[in-house]
Amino acid sequence: MKKTKLIILTLFIANFSYAQTTLMDSLIQKNYSTFKKNNNNAFEGKGWTTLQDEISKSNSVLLGEQHFTNEVPYFTNAIINNTKFDNYILEIDQYTINTISTKIKSLSPAELDKFRNESGSALSFLQGESEFDLFKNIVQHNIKLYGADQINIFSDRLLLSELSKQSKNAKAKEIYKQMIDNSAAYDTKKNTTFYLLSDDCLAKMNALSTLNLSANEKEQLEELKLSRELYLNRIHRLRVQYMKHLVFEKLPEWKDKKNLFKFGANHMPKGESLMEVFDIGNLVSNIEEANYRKSLHIMLIGKQQGKTLADLDQYKSFLTVVKDDNWYAYDLRPLKQAISKNKLKVDGLKLERIIKGYDYLVFIPEVTKDTERGE
Repeated sequence: MKKTKLIILTLFIANFSYAQTTLMDSLIQKNYSTFKKNNNNAFEGKGWTTLQDEISKSNSVLLGEQHFTNEVPYFTNAIINNTKFDNYILEIDQYTINTISTKIKSLSPAELDKFRNESGSALSFLQGESEFDLFKNIVQHNIKLYGADQINIFSDRLLLSELSKQSKNAKAKEIYKQMIDNSAAYDTKKNTTFYLLSDDCLAKMNALSTLNLSANEKEQLEELKLSRELYLNRIHRLRVQYMKHLVFEKLPEWKDKKNLFKFGANHMPKGESLMEVFDIGNLVSNIEEANYRKSLHIMLIGKQQGKTLADLDQYKSFLTVVKDDNWYAYDLRPLKQAISKNKLKVDGLKLERIIKGYDYLVFIPEVTKDTERGE
């Protein structure tokens, strides 16, 4: 009798699992469209037309990306070139953004190349050729730039160098030079830590805070201290809390405007993030909803060079429809609705968060690594 019950239970689970997979496959097959690159740094096809229509109707568009690729900046450029945005909010600190924007506007092409080669990883994500070209395009479109992240651990010398040029305090200039030299020495010795995290850096920042400095200097030094603490604590929730604070702080400047956000895919879902916190995507979604506006959340994934579709196993139900080298845009909202009505159970909490948190999933047939400038 027990054996019979066990067999019946096993068959029930197997049939239920099969029915859920069949339903999910059916919903995916009914709610996707494709598009492809053309020769004009843009796209063509039904999928692109659909996305463009959704983007035009949304006050804020949030791109959850795979970092360090050529394809995501290409996709973002195509959006920028087809839709007028007022603001672009990205995962880099505001001071690095301001410095790079100023260099783009003021330097000759040769001088800009030299700056990029010398700065290298201090430019954060903008060290990549494709990302830098995208950023330059945004600057040239006169779109307002907002940074929403801590200061990158590689960016200390870049920012200290700019502060040294701007400072009118001779003692401060001397300390800035010492800090820049000490930071460079850390790299030369291939130290096991970073200068920003060192006792020397903290001591010199404290010494600077006692001097008569400009408001800009004081602000950046406080941000350097805060970034130092965030790196030392290594608590993801605190970093996200700070990022949300930065976005919310600028709310009066972006809430009634057309906004494009581009962050790692962990940060952009409208519900709980992929890292089990409520992130920027959730904040923006709630703000837009409270203002009777719409936010559109798009996640971009792709097959890396040298890998197979099996490496994207959690997305296998979506990839069953992939037959060619087109880009695929999946409307996730019918799947979310089926989950909400208890008609669909999804295997894997991460995938469920993606379906509930994003409106569209875009699959890129092959993603290539962005070429980095400098070291």
